[in-house]
Amino acid sequence: MSTRRPLIMLPLLLLALRVSASAEDAALPDTHAGRCAAAYFKAFNSGDEAEVRGFEQTYRSAAALASRPMDERIRMYHELRQRWETLSVTRVLRSSERDLSVRVAPAIGTDELTFDFEFEDKPPYGLIGIRIAAGMRPEDAEAQTRPVTPELRAATVQSFADALSSMYVYPEVGEKMAAAVRENAASGRYDGAATAGELAEALTRDVQEICRDKHLRVQASAPLRASAASQPDDRQPTLIREGRRENYGFERVEVLPGNIGYLKFNIFHPSGEAQEIAAAALAFLANCEALIFDLRDNGGGSPEMIKFISSYLFEEPTYLNTFYDRRSRKTSETWTTATVPGRRFAGDLPVYVLTSGRTFSGAEEFTYNLKCLKRATIVGETTGGGAHPVTLHRLSDGLAVTMPYARAENPITKTNWEGVGVKPDIETPADAALDAALREARARLGRRGS
Repeated sequence: MSTRRPLIMLPLLLLALRVSASAEDAALPDTHAGRCAAAYFKAFNSGDEAEVRGFEQTYRSAAALASRPMDERIRMYHELRQRWETLSVTRVLRSSERDLSVRVAPAIGTDELTFDFEFEDKPPYGLIGIRIAAGMRPEDAEAQTRPVTPELRAATVQSFADALSSMYVYPEVGEKMAAAVRENAASGRYDGAATAGELAEALTRDVQEICRDKHLRVQASAPLRASAASQPDDRQPTLIREGRRENYGFERVEVLPGNIGYLKFNIFHPSGEAQEIAAAALAFLANCEALIFDLRDNGGGSPEMIKFISSYLFEEPTYLNTFYDRRSRKTSETWTTATVPGRRFAGDLPVYVLTSGRTFSGAEEFTYNLKCLKRATIVGETTGGGAHPVTLHRLSDGLAVTMPYARAENPITKTNWEGVGVKPDIETPADAALDAALREARARLGRRGS
C-alpha cells in the first residue's frame, strides 16, 4: 500500500494512556491502532460532521483521502448512522501497535459486528480502511482470550512451521516463513503470548511480513470435541443455518429504470440452497437489457457458486480458470456448465461488476474471470488482492490456520490478482460505482433512465 500522512494532530485528550469509545465500552489499547479506533467511534457516535472531518484528516492515509472526496465520506457516515445509530466496542479480539480487530454492538439491530482497522506498513501508518463483517461464533470469540500454556504454545508453533513447509502454495516461501517462525520461537519471541488470540496475532504478523498473503492467518477457534477430532472444521450445518438467516448473502435484486437488472450479494455461498436463491434472482432479471452485479461488500466464497453464476453469462461452455494444488501437485480447470436452471442471458448483454477495496478472494476471481474474457465492465475500486484458495488446518487444540495451498492461473493472462487486486475498467470511489455503471449502461443502450 502507498504511504499516507496524517494532516492534523489529535486533541491531547485522545492521547490518554487508556482510551475507549464511551464510558460503557470495552477499553481500547494505548496503541496507534487503538487511538485511531477510539477517535473513529467517538466521531461516529457524535454525529457531528466537523468531528468526522477531523478524524478523517487526522488518521486517514493521504492516498485514501485522495481516492474518495470528503463529501462522499461524510455521506457514508450518515448512511451508516441511519443503519446502526451508534456503536459500542464490546471486546478487543486482536491488538498490536498497528493492527486492531474489535467486536462492536450497534444500537439498532441484535447482531454484533467485527471491525478490522487496516494501516499502511510504513510511516506515518495512515488508516487504509476499516473492514466490517458479521461477528464470529460466540465460542470462537471466547477462544480469543483462552490462556495458552508453554506446552500448547510450543506445540502450536512447531505445527505451524511444519504446515508452512509442507502446505503453503509456494514451497520456497513456505520454507522461508517456517525458518523465521522457528527462529523467533527459539529467541523467545512468542513467550509473552498469554492467550490464543495473542499467539495467533503474533504468528500471523510474522509470516505476513514475509509473504504479504492476506489469506494466511492463524486464528483462535473453539477447542475440539473428542468426537470431532477427525473432522476439524465440519461447519456445514452451521453454514447453512447462518446462510438462511442472511438469505445466503443475497441482499437486493431489482429492475432499475431503463430495464437494467441489479443484483447485490455479499458471499458466494457454498450450499445448494444458495444456488436456488441465485437461480431465482437471475430468473427475475432474465428480461433485462443490462445487468449489474454488486460485489462491493463481497468477501469471496465457493468456487462452485462462482462457476454456477458465471454459467448464466456464456452461451457455450467457457474456460474460466486453472488451479494448481501444491498438496496433490495436480492442475485442474474450471469451466462454465453446459446447462443452467432457467434461461441464460444473451452473449451480448451488457454486464457490469461493481467493486471496492473490500471485494476479496472468490469475488475477485469472478471479477477477474469476466474482465479477462471481456464479458463485463468492472466499475469501482481496485479489489483487495487475495487469489489463493485456502484450507482450514488445525494446529493445536484451539488454534488453526487458514492455509493457502493452491494458486490460480488465468488461461488468458497466465497470472492472477494476488497482491495487486483487480483494477477496474472505470475507476471511481466505491460509493459512486453504481451511479457510474448506470450512466455507462444507459449510454450504451441509448436511453435515459429517470
